Amino acid sequence: MKDYIEPNLASGFRDYLPSDAAAREWMVEAIKKTFRRFGFASLETPGVEREEILTGGDPNFKKQIFKLTLGGQDEKTALRFDLTVPLARVMAAYQNELPKPFRRYQIGNVWRGERAQAGRFREFMQFDADIVGAPGVGADAEIISLMYETLSALGLKKFSIRVNNRKILNNLSDCAGFPKNKTENVLRIIDKLDKEGWKGVEKELISEGLKKESLRVVKQLIELKGESGKVLKEAEKKFGDFKEVLSGVKELEDLAKNIKALGVPDKNWLIDFSVARGLGYYTGPVFEAILLDYPEIGSVASGGRYDNLISRFSSNNVSAVGFSVGVDRLFTAMKKLNLMPKIVAANVLILNFDEKAEITGEKIATELRRKGIATEIYLGEEKMLKGQLAYAVKNEYPFVLIIGSDEISKGVVQVKNMKERTQESIPMEDIFNYLETFLKV
Repeated sequence: MKDYIEPNLASGFRDYLPSDAAAREWMVEAIKKTFRRFGFASLETPGVEREEILTGGDPNFKKQIFKLTLGGQDEKTALRFDLTVPLARVMAAYQNELPKPFRRYQIGNVWRGERAQAGRFREFMQFDADIVGAPGVGADAEIISLMYETLSALGLKKFSIRVNNRKILNNLSDCAGFPKNKTENVLRIIDKLDKEGWKGVEKELISEGLKKESLRVVKQLIELKGESGKVLKEAEKKFGDFKEVLSGVKELEDLAKNIKALGVPDKNWLIDFSVARGLGYYTGPVFEAILLDYPEIGSVASGGRYDNLISRFSSNNVSAVGFSVGVDRLFTAMKKLNLMPKIVAANVLILNFDEKAEITGEKIATELRRKGIATEIYLGEEKMLKGQLAYAVKNEYPFVLIIGSDEISKGVVQVKNMKERTQESIPMEDIFNYLETFLKV
């Protein structure tokens, strides 16, 4: 007996079968359409980058990346872990060719060697939008507005965009009295607050060496959240003696005015001083969106301002702000919440049970396809009408066309509306007009 290789996936990866792939394509098109409404242009970059591009040459780079060996070459390469670092490289490489401000969107797979869990994969699709060369809070607000419009375009209503400023967190050591060089690790720990709660975060902060008074101040700060006016006044009152922290608070005040002017409803966003974002390149406002009915899956869209990232690759420092939609995580969440629309590959199935009607069926299929109606002809092994109808039911075709010798002699087509469970006899020359009223071609 032949030994077969088990057709199992590697841990952290997944297949998308046709129904899921179609739903994900629907998501992508809805996001693209929204990004284009805001004037963003498409950009593509390779999945493979030089390792030093991704790590910034940092020997202590923490993110787990997939390193590659390309044909025995000495050049060190790796799979990209996000789409932001490749954008920074592009802006440095083509700085004289790309006008600023430059709005770009990009869709593509990224890879991270993290532990696989619900909604988190080692290979996943990201959809980014960034504005490069726009230093003011107007650009930050524009990105937050785009985040709101994108999630709304996907049919989501119960979500919250949480907004903070890294100028506040980057200077947390001054407020809380711990060594400056511990800031990066402290922020990484704070970023786990949603998963571990304060007790888990406190335990890790203690192991990092923070004392009781430092822990009290950290807790006091990251518990500040809610409506912008109230929270920012409280922050200014408690931490206004620290210049850089106050600068971040003032920036959030200006940002809040712009967010409101752009029509983002108060119910869909708030100030939350616990939002840290784990990546170290953020320099100003940071934000992330969570689904209120499924918060445990984590953020489904996130981003912020990163004004220093491009300086890794060029002496010209350029301001930038953007966000990413975690398409796969959002897909997982929407399926669990039953928010994903049913997407079918074809709206019409023409049954093929009578050899004398085969040519007529093909002609009708061609006419419908050319007029924009997705149409499939049954080409399987089942020859009986009943069996083909069972196939149509199983695959949820909205309409089924029955064409046999009797229908040809009468010049009609039997049209079954599978949802309404009705059947009508329609003249062949009227078949497109009839279907068009339902399908809105």
